[in-house]
Amino acid sequence: MSVKRVLLIVLGVAAGTGIVAALGALGVPSAFALAWVLLIVAVGLLSRAVHLDDHSWPPPRPERRPRGSEVSRLSWNINARTGEAGLLIVRRVERVLRHRLARLGVDLDDPAQSTAVDALLGAGIRETFHRPEVTRTDLERVMSAIDRLPSPTNQER
Repeated sequence: MSVKRVLLIVLGVAAGTGIVAALGALGVPSAFALAWVLLIVAVGLLSRAVHLDDHSWPPPRPERRPRGSEVSRLSWNINARTGEAGLLIVRRVERVLRHRLARLGVDLDDPAQSTAVDALLGAGIRETFHRPEVTRTDLERVMSAIDRLPSPTNQER
């Protein structure tokens, strides 16, 4: 123990003894006075205690890791019975198409470049993403058109 802590304990015991003696001189029973001193000491110790609030309750839920691969999640976005493609896979194919066209300097949404888009992709591919229902065959046509796009390095040669 450090000297400071020992000195504090000695002063605390002396003060407690002095308080019990003073209350005893006033006619308070010593057991009652000692109980009050112990209560004051307990409150003092508890007020000095460090309360760590680590928010440990309720415990955090364990993190669920998705199972399967990105390909399997995308494949589940096609309804096997109707052939309708889900929004996730439609947006993914559209993002790939936009990226490939942007590498060629063509914007899919620009009306001034609609003839250039149709020349690169073929007729009707651009309208695929504006339909309410996109089927598996529509996506296959779009992906075939993406595969036919020239790469920017081949175009420069």
